Amino acid sequence: MSKGVDMNNIVSMFSDLHPSLLLFLHRLKCIVFRNMLNCTLTAMRKEILGNGIIKVSCADDKMTWFVESKKLDAKVVYRDVRVTEIAMAFTLQELENGFYGAVLDQQPVFAFLPLRTYGLKFILQGDFVLPSSREEVDGDSPWNQWLLSQFPGLFIGAERSFCALPCFRENPGKAVTVYMSFVPLIGEVNGFFSCLPRMIISGLRMSNCLLLEGNKNQWVPPCKVLRGWNEHAHNLFPDDLLHDHLGLGFLDRDIVLSDSLARALGIEEYGPKVLVQMISSLCGKENCLKSMGLHWLSSWLNEFCMMSFHSLGQDSVKSGIEADLIDNLRKIPFIPLSDGTFSSLEKGTIWLHFDVISAGFDGGSGLEAFPCLSAKLRLVTPALLSASSVPNSCMDMTLVGNITRVLHSIGVQQLTAHDIIKVHILPAMAEMMGGDKDLMIDYLCFVMVHLQTGCPSCLVERDSIISELQSNAFILTNHGFKRPIEASVHFSYEFDSPVNINKFVNDMETKWHEVDNTYLNHPAAKSQVRKWREFFQEIGVTDFVQVIQVDKSFADMSDTILEQMLSDRKLISHGSVAKDWESRELVELLSLLSTSSNQEGCKYLLEVLDKLWDDYFCEKVTGYFNFKSDGDIKPFKSSFLCNICDVQWMVSSMDDKLHYPRDLFHDCDAVRYILGDSAPYAVPKVRSGKLVKDIGFKTLVTTDDIHKVLKLWRSQAPFKASIAQMSRFYSFIWNEMSTSRQKIAAEFYSGPSIFVPYKSGSRLDDVISGAFLCSKEVYWHDPTSCMNQIESQSNCDSVQNHRPLNRTLCNVYPGLHDFFVNECGVSKEPSFSSYLDILLELSTAVLPSQAANAVFQVFMKWADDLKSGVLSSEDVIQIKECLSKLEYKVLPTLLDKWVSLHPSFGLVCWCDDEQLRKRFKHLDAVDFLYFGNLKNEEQEFLQSKVSVLMRTIGIPILSEIVTREAVYDGQSDSIFKASLVNWALPFMQRYLYCVHPDKYLQLKQSGFDNINNLQIVVVDKLYYRNVIKRFGIISNKRIKCSCLLQDNILYTTLESDSHALFMELSRLLFDRTPDLHLANFLHMITTMAQSGSTEEQAEFFILNSQKVAKLPDKESVWSLSSTLSLAENNEFPEASSASDVPNGQPTKKSRRKSGNLPSWPPVDWKTAPGFSNELANGFNKTQSIAQPSNGSGKKRYDGSEGVDSPNSGFPLETNANPSIGNHSAASTVVVLPDFDMDGQLSNACDPTESSVKISIDPADLSLLPDDLKNGSLELSNRDQHNGGLNSFGSKLIPTHLGQPYSEFNSSGFSQRDQLLIGTPNSAQALRTGKLGELVAFKHFSCNLGKTVKWVNKDNETGLPYDLLVEDEGGCFEYIEVKATRSARKDWFNISTREWQFAAEKGEAFCIAHVLLSETNARLTIYRNPVKLCQHGKLQLVVLMPRQ
Repeated sequence: MSKGVDMNNIVSMFSDLHPSLLLFLHRLKCIVFRNMLNCTLTAMRKEILGNGIIKVSCADDKMTWFVESKKLDAKVVYRDVRVTEIAMAFTLQELENGFYGAVLDQQPVFAFLPLRTYGLKFILQGDFVLPSSREEVDGDSPWNQWLLSQFPGLFIGAERSFCALPCFRENPGKAVTVYMSFVPLIGEVNGFFSCLPRMIISGLRMSNCLLLEGNKNQWVPPCKVLRGWNEHAHNLFPDDLLHDHLGLGFLDRDIVLSDSLARALGIEEYGPKVLVQMISSLCGKENCLKSMGLHWLSSWLNEFCMMSFHSLGQDSVKSGIEADLIDNLRKIPFIPLSDGTFSSLEKGTIWLHFDVISAGFDGGSGLEAFPCLSAKLRLVTPALLSASSVPNSCMDMTLVGNITRVLHSIGVQQLTAHDIIKVHILPAMAEMMGGDKDLMIDYLCFVMVHLQTGCPSCLVERDSIISELQSNAFILTNHGFKRPIEASVHFSYEFDSPVNINKFVNDMETKWHEVDNTYLNHPAAKSQVRKWREFFQEIGVTDFVQVIQVDKSFADMSDTILEQMLSDRKLISHGSVAKDWESRELVELLSLLSTSSNQEGCKYLLEVLDKLWDDYFCEKVTGYFNFKSDGDIKPFKSSFLCNICDVQWMVSSMDDKLHYPRDLFHDCDAVRYILGDSAPYAVPKVRSGKLVKDIGFKTLVTTDDIHKVLKLWRSQAPFKASIAQMSRFYSFIWNEMSTSRQKIAAEFYSGPSIFVPYKSGSRLDDVISGAFLCSKEVYWHDPTSCMNQIESQSNCDSVQNHRPLNRTLCNVYPGLHDFFVNECGVSKEPSFSSYLDILLELSTAVLPSQAANAVFQVFMKWADDLKSGVLSSEDVIQIKECLSKLEYKVLPTLLDKWVSLHPSFGLVCWCDDEQLRKRFKHLDAVDFLYFGNLKNEEQEFLQSKVSVLMRTIGIPILSEIVTREAVYDGQSDSIFKASLVNWALPFMQRYLYCVHPDKYLQLKQSGFDNINNLQIVVVDKLYYRNVIKRFGIISNKRIKCSCLLQDNILYTTLESDSHALFMELSRLLFDRTPDLHLANFLHMITTMAQSGSTEEQAEFFILNSQKVAKLPDKESVWSLSSTLSLAENNEFPEASSASDVPNGQPTKKSRRKSGNLPSWPPVDWKTAPGFSNELANGFNKTQSIAQPSNGSGKKRYDGSEGVDSPNSGFPLETNANPSIGNHSAASTVVVLPDFDMDGQLSNACDPTESSVKISIDPADLSLLPDDLKNGSLELSNRDQHNGGLNSFGSKLIPTHLGQPYSEFNSSGFSQRDQLLIGTPNSAQALRTGKLGELVAFKHFSCNLGKTVKWVNKDNETGLPYDLLVEDEGGCFEYIEVKATRSARKDWFNISTREWQFAAEKGEAFCIAHVLLSETNARLTIYRNPVKLCQHGKLQLVVLMPRQ
């Protein structure tokens, strides 16, 4: 049994072998323990890793130690021992993050083999002296004691080696934390080693064993570091600040020490003590605390509160420490005052502004903004609390509370802003009579800011505070400090005042006090204009004049007020009181503006009142009577409003005077609709409806205003208005006439009242210049449109003349005819005398060439009036007298001069004959009237009516004042011509009696003197020259002719035909004017006689076809007995011979023709062959029937062509006496290129390019005259074969109108020896010509898209063309139509008049050749026939009479 126990003990003893045995046995690397009992094997192996790290593995367990050793020189103790070695082993634990952690189990002391433990957390190894028991170290051994003294140094030195381990190189602070955890504390170690903790801690306190934050290489002793700090502390105390004032640095944040160790090492702990030490150090240096700023100080107070009242709790010992710190703080001058200084409670009580604390802080109202006030109060500056706030932080109130708690804990007293006002400011203001400017500004600013905060106490006491301010507050103005109760104070421009007093006057007797802008620059309320305005308004500051309410007794009431109360005056007693409104400043201002006539100031005053009326003044326009007798209250117009209404200070938009408000209009729609821009509006426009009503502006136009407005308008030159507005004005007057006709009419007729613009053509709403005219100066309508032309062509400025150019009203006021004509007496049209004035005005402003048509329009009007009888004989006499005056130069001439009929201008006449004008145009003594480029209808009007007017008013007509003076060469027997005339006179008498009975009666009353005195003279050669006898003017040209009537002598040649003779003879009956119809009538009868018709046949024709009845038996038949006797006796009247004419040839001697001269009528007059056949055909054929042609050229139809009389109205001028033989007259025709049997051109040209085929619609025949509608369209055989034409004409080329010439040569013409001419059927020829004209008219009207006029549609005009084509540009083309029914006829007649006209017009003249068939027609156009003949495209042929 004992053997088994011993065995167990042995096993147990070996099993207790610790791996640490291998730490200090240097040569032993492994220990193996084999248990034979249970067959187990235990091995412990040592592994040295370097850097002091040793690992020992035992089975599956591994242990790590940091071993630090040191060799000691032992000779200092024992000379026999040279060296000994001591070591320390620190048990470590490998952590997952790669660091080593401390294993703080108690470790034994080794003397190469383990001894017992002493309470140390690390292993001590030394060559200790041991007792025989080897249970502990010998404490009395000097050697052991020496070895013990060496261990603290080894421990301190081992720290650096431990921190140098590779795993701690980047985080040495963590190594310090692990290493310092092995430091033994006093009381933890016993026995021989109990003094070792004190020795180690003392060594550590003296060594640089700790690291500073932020620097891994800076080692410092424990007394230089601050432990327990946080981020707030680090931000509050920067490294430099902490080092400079406390000599400390922040302990590395990775170093974690136990509190007991920290205290043992003497490390400073972060807390209230450190905070107090820091603030004390800062206050000990000048301006050092101030330089830190209030934000830092507020953070310090907050940190102190947090560290003192939250960390320390209520522990009695710690409370005592807190009390000591509080006592120290009371002595430190760290409290910032509102005056910018720092003070301590030892120097006196300090107040804390409570309002900011309780309600949060507004930096704009902090007490630091009131330095003067703060200096008086020793207030903690509110900026301290402001500095503690964090923008957008919900902790602001907590921070403010912490700071306040600290301040209160050290003895700062609480004071509210309301208490400051009530206790300090208001009493101070009441006692002040001046003093510190900044202090008084601070006082007022503080009150303003506080009243804006919504203080609960102020809600109750606000009215009393404002009342005291109104009485006692000093307000800084531009004239010093003023109390509102003593002077009116106003806002300045800087306070957003809408009033600039400098715009009124600069010399007001009363000073205008304006609030100084210093208040806006105060730090507490800088630029807070709105808040300042609200505050100042409460204490009596105004933008403009101050209006105050006053109580007035009966004796103080003004007459103006008493007049308002006239009906209640009996109720007024001496005890009655009137509450009135007055403004002394306004009275003075109105007086200055009115007396100085300062219009700009007056305008600005109205503008100011308009802005402020609704908000400030509208409630002050009414005062109230309080009748003492019955207690009743009666309103009246206040003195304030009376002062405004009863002074002339209003500016009008119409003049430069000042007016009462009641005399001006308010610019509103109701007034502007009637009066437009030109009413006397108050300037500027008032926008306040209450002001308009209170001040008494006119808002409606009444009849009483009409006269005033018109009077005002008349004074303006020029007056400007729109036509639309003036129309409404006159419409208003017209409507008002129904109730006040007499009054309005009197005012309307008192002066010029009708507005007429200087220039027309503007839009209705355009504002234009014009003038007012009387009703006698204007007209409703000018039918001549003369004024419109004057206005459009005038070069003068009507505005400068102050006279409208156009004084007609129909286009200006089209809807007011009845008003102007019936009510205002405006003439419908200008009178003839008015037209004289119009023409006179026109002549002074416009060139004659520009005004020519306007003058013609006036003449047309006069001509119509003359014909209708509107123009009386007295009017005609007046016109004649005016036109004969030198100053009435109203007649335009071709030379672009204004003339009158005064003799100084020579002969002024109207040219009705272009040929005559050309003959006299180079004479200086002759000037021709010019009426511009007249249209065709105007030309006709000129010929028919205006010419009558000109004769009536004495304007000479050229053709009437120019006479033809006969120039002849040789005389011949007159018997034949005289007998012919004598034979024709009875027929002439019958025609005149039936067709022109008035003319016949006129001649009869004169005894037929012109017929009785008629003489016939036959000469060999006959010429004439034009003479104006009244002015002694003679033309140099002489013109050859065949017949000439001069006075009562009819000159003729033997070769002249009967038609020419009868044309000239007709002048005898129609005032020297030829009558074509009479000549045709006589010529047809003569032709019948020549053709062998009997007298009965001729009579039948005269009665039935010509409708000319026989003469009554009572009428004496005309005869030429005197003429015949003169001719028989060979007596010739005196006349100019050829030698009398310049460059004339000697006159041949008068002779009588030899041989038998034929007599008249023919001997076979009654037995002429074929008479019965002619009678059967109705006597419709005649050889030549001429038609009127512009007074001279005569056109007729015979066969199929229109022809002229050989004696055309366009004579050939010559300067010599041509020799003329006894040959019959030849005629001229135009020969066309050959046509085939279908009417097509042969090889000459392409028919599609030159002609058009046109269908004839029977309905178109309705366009023909009635006398031509009946009759067959079929051709007689003779017409188809011969074409039936005699007379001469021209040949033209076929081409389109507007197309180039067709290319063909002379080979297109037929070669023939003779053109046969048959006897034409005159009626058939007339119908053919008219139908051809109709075809051409329809073609041009439908195809050209231009305006086409058929000039011969109703009757023959005698013009050298049939159609007039006008394009959009006003250019004309002239179309002459030549018609035929014969497809074989390739020629047509053309008269000399037509040929001359074609030469003048050139490309503007065309001949339309129409070939008629049963159902259609072919139209060919020849443009510029003269040029075509020159180029050989057409042939001009002279057709000789038959031999």
